[in-house]
Amino acid sequence: MKGGIFVKRSITAWVVTVIVILLLYLGAVALFANRIHPTILGMPFLYAWYVLVPLLNPVALGLLYIYDRRHNPQNDPIHWTEGS
Repeated sequence: MKGGIFVKRSITAWVVTVIVILLLYLGAVALFANRIHPTILGMPFLYAWYVLVPLLNPVALGLLYIYDRRHNPQNDPIHWTEGS
């Protein structure tokens, strides 16, 4: 039963992370950040946002992967056997 709870938490964490990443791209930022100033590295904030989000996605997904492996070791491919 304890493993089932971690699997549900893991799936929930992945789903929430993917939804948050999609929301970051869907333009919610454009509603309040579509201005020329402030500029970041010479780019308007909205352009900088769309450059920053793809750079942070691998970091967020990597941290989630590490969390998932620590709390849900039965899904680790190293521990799989041919019978399962």
